[in-house]
Amino acid sequence: MKAGSGLLISCFLWGALGLAPGPGWGNGAPPGPVLTEQDSGKSVTLKVGEQLTLNLRNPASGGYTVAAPVFDERVLRLISRETRPPEPAAPPRLGDFGRLVFVFAAAAPGATDLAVKISREWEKDQPPLDYVKYMVKVVP
Repeated sequence: MKAGSGLLISCFLWGALGLAPGPGWGNGAPPGPVLTEQDSGKSVTLKVGEQLTLNLRNPASGGYTVAAPVFDERVLRLISRETRPPEPAAPPRLGDFGRLVFVFAAAAPGATDLAVKISREWEKDQPPLDYVKYMVKVVP
């Protein structure tokens, strides 16, 4: 066996077995649930330090922009917000503006609604709409 091939095999096995570190592992926080727009309205319970990821379809195809998420900052902490391009597909899908990925950390025991709101620039007399809304409970 060539030098270094053991590391390559180890990395392959980690990935194949699903053991590769996911979002948040680099900062020591354990990974947690991943919610999508289909989960809107659901409740989730986290332990302090655990992460919550929102992986949402980007609603820009309807002309919407996404505002900052609304939540109790004593209970949750926003770690990151990422806009991901559409997945490569053949043929490209019309109206696919990619994904929005928000990662939160459970900061302290408590409960909070977590809402992502959307609005259209030209609808100035309309309040932002809830795109998704979840109930998050954090336990020690």
